[in-house]
Amino acid sequence: MSAQKPVPTDKTVFRWMLGAVPLMFFLGSITHFLYDWSGGSPIVGIFCPVNESVWEHLKMAFWVPLFWWTIKYFRISKRYDVSAAKWFFSCAVSLYTSLIFITSFYYTYTGAFGVEILIIDIFSLFLGITVAQLTAFHIYKHAKIRGGSLRFSVIAIALLAAAFTAFTFAPPHIPLFIDTNTGMYGRP
Repeated sequence: MSAQKPVPTDKTVFRWMLGAVPLMFFLGSITHFLYDWSGGSPIVGIFCPVNESVWEHLKMAFWVPLFWWTIKYFRISKRYDVSAAKWFFSCAVSLYTSLIFITSFYYTYTGAFGVEILIIDIFSLFLGITVAQLTAFHIYKHAKIRGGSLRFSVIAIALLAAAFTAFTFAPPHIPLFIDTNTGMYGRP
């Protein structure tokens, strides 16, 4: 008879989630340059910004955190009894929260002040990831996850992944997708 795995404490889960923010921010920031460093690889372009549009920059707050949530789950589930439904529901909430927060933050400050400042854009990535991770922890700790939550979460995440992939190659011609440097849409 095998020993039952322990359930992680709230403090442990909090440390995992908030402790990941610097890593997500650093790796997300690096992805800003990977498309150019790859020589314009279409595969790299799926995961990294291909231009200076707001939409493309959201990839920095989507792919790296998604990979962290997925890898972390498989690592910790070997040692702890972690509900996949609860974990990936929190992941989906985190991803959507960061994208909504960063987009809202960007359009609020640029609209209110009529300027775009690189350091504020960088700060919004850090702040967006932090708010998203804190929100995810709250959901993980307090939400009553029901049957179907895992399926719902996977579908919600897959829809975002599909959108990032499709719009890399065929972006809609609306302001969210316009390269602010060139006025063009999509990959150069």
